[in-house]
Amino acid sequence: MLDGGRDNLLTVREVAARFGVSTATVYELCARGVLAHFKLLNAIRIAPADAAALIGRDRR
Repeated sequence: MLDGGRDNLLTVREVAARFGVSTATVYELCARGVLAHFKLLNAIRIAPADAAALIGRDRR
């Protein structure tokens, strides 16, 4: 679903664009611990698999 491959990390802006939400929403999801992420130097990065897992969490 999310391209970028397993080894390519996504920025907050890229995740926001793919989800169709604002960057503020992605930052909030990260701050609340809903979206797995890590900081690389002074920037948040998200693995494509973690972004895809967030989409799959509410599907049932």
